[in-house]
Amino acid sequence: MSGTRRPRLAVIGSLNADLTLLVDRLPGPGETVLSSAAGTVGFGGKGGNQAAAAGAFGADVTMIARVGDDDVGEQICADLRSRGVDVSQVRTTPGARSGGATIAVDPAGENLILVDPGANGALVPGDIDPDALEGAGAVLLQLEIPLATVAAAASKASAPVVLNPAPAVPLGPDLLADVDVLVPNRTELALLAGAAPPSGLAATAALARKLRGGLDVVVTLGADGVLVVPGSGGPAIHSGPAIHIGSPAVKAVDATGAGDCFCGTLAVLLAEGVSLADAARISVAAAALSVTVAGARGLLPGRDQAEALAAGLAATAVPG
Repeated sequence: MSGTRRPRLAVIGSLNADLTLLVDRLPGPGETVLSSAAGTVGFGGKGGNQAAAAGAFGADVTMIARVGDDDVGEQICADLRSRGVDVSQVRTTPGARSGGATIAVDPAGENLILVDPGANGALVPGDIDPDALEGAGAVLLQLEIPLATVAAAASKASAPVVLNPAPAVPLGPDLLADVDVLVPNRTELALLAGAAPPSGLAATAALARKLRGGLDVVVTLGADGVLVVPGSGGPAIHSGPAIHIGSPAVKAVDATGAGDCFCGTLAVLLAEGVSLADAARISVAAAALSVTVAGARGLLPGRDQAEALAAGLAATAVPG
């Protein structure tokens, strides 16, 4: 960590209770598949997962979100508190249920997720207190809350804004103008660019550069690692060629939350002033470690674990 001061992070997003079911294979359309083991209940939501990952990596994290006025909401907040996350900005929504998700996981660790937004849908722009963003080294956002709230948070932030555009929805130019680092997967990138999913690294980099001049883009590629596409021109924080960083070989148990672990770790490192490529390399290692244990927050690696694994990862420039 640069210096001795812990980085500060503000995370605005969703909080859920998760029911995870292990299945021999994921169901197809209209198909019923029985669970191969008793279901487990844990806590998730992209916002909560990313906040928990950032906390595990050594940041002081403020969570801005909503839960229902039910026992589940209290349990969600208690879990985040136990991870060192500040939940003073998590509001209770009268008459609403807390958000929830049902997750099916196959033996290879691939998953299928259904989300009930619940109180997450009640998080409104007025819930974003600018004072809660003050002093943050980065602001981290996702799309499991109303888009107007995401836009309000991005516009109120004075720190660099990191947006994970998931689940995928079209985004207007005004919102993207307030984003500094975008972290989509290939499907989300294609939707934002209004194009077919790219087939290669060079094509992916070219598509990322079409979104907005000066926008730094980190495209997550699953088991293939990430593609870092620094912005060119405009208010870009970083510059240089696109770089591919492969993922280390691990035994995948459950990929749920791997992208969230990546985003939470990346935001912490960027808040510290680490370069985009180095931050992505360490975050790839953290995400790889996270899939070796079941659950969205089954393993959230600390800095030493992630940096040790990242030391062996190669970064390769992508032509074009």
